[in-house]
Amino acid sequence: MKVRILTGLCIAALGIPILIFSHLIIYPIVLAALSLVALYEFYRVMGVEKKLTLTIPTYLIGVAFPILAYFLLEKGMEPLHVLSYITLALFVYMFYAFFVAVLNHHKKTMSSVDVMKCFFTTAFIALSFTSLSIIRYIQNGGYFIALVFIAAWATDIFAYFFGSFFGKHKLAPVVSPKKSIEGAVAGTVGCTLCFVLYGYIVVTFFGATSANYLYLALSGFLLSIVAQIGDLSCSLVKREYGVKDYGNIFPGHGGVVDRFDSVIAISTILMVICTFFPPIG
Repeated sequence: MKVRILTGLCIAALGIPILIFSHLIIYPIVLAALSLVALYEFYRVMGVEKKLTLTIPTYLIGVAFPILAYFLLEKGMEPLHVLSYITLALFVYMFYAFFVAVLNHHKKTMSSVDVMKCFFTTAFIALSFTSLSIIRYIQNGGYFIALVFIAAWATDIFAYFFGSFFGKHKLAPVVSPKKSIEGAVAGTVGCTLCFVLYGYIVVTFFGATSANYLYLALSGFLLSIVAQIGDLSCSLVKREYGVKDYGNIFPGHGGVVDRFDSVIAISTILMVICTFFPPIG
């Protein structure tokens, strides 16, 4: 527990300044690095990390697009246009990967399952970290980026403490034995309230023009559910492959995916919400 707390403090000590100066290019560079590590962690767990003809192009996608989003949005490109580029890159990669698999099929060194593992991982990881970059650089992105971490961490904190004291019904005992239905409900309610409170704080003390509290409440409710599904989904993958953690880059916490699974899950959805239904003006 001491190692976990100390690591958490170190993450906060590094992460808070990065968020404060997230208008600078250091922010997408950090996202690119996290994306690279997360891709490798998924590949290692699924046993495809050595299939370099499949994985190397995905590393390039995962690193390039969070940084590319920074430059494109700085030049005034619309967020959905940036997403169209990464969508195109993913489809080009998919056809490339299947082509490589067909060429190597007779050697039995690569299969369509390997292709699907790499394509799914790339879509999940690269799109999510690119969305984190997009959120920051759209209008009022400085307010929006905090919502990502509020959704993930408020849900986790409320679910953990309420579930510890009042949890009686297991949510998914095989996948995550400690999670309870009561904790999940508390996490969703707590996250919703934190979103509304955050809107009030940024309008009252930090100069935001307005806050749509209905949008904030609905966003908090939806994203909390998605965060919990993302957490459970990543845990399911670990259980199916018989590993405890995705990595060990954060002592006591595991890898990038272990620490940011909920953030990864919600980032693209929050990016769409902030683009079409901005909850803070």
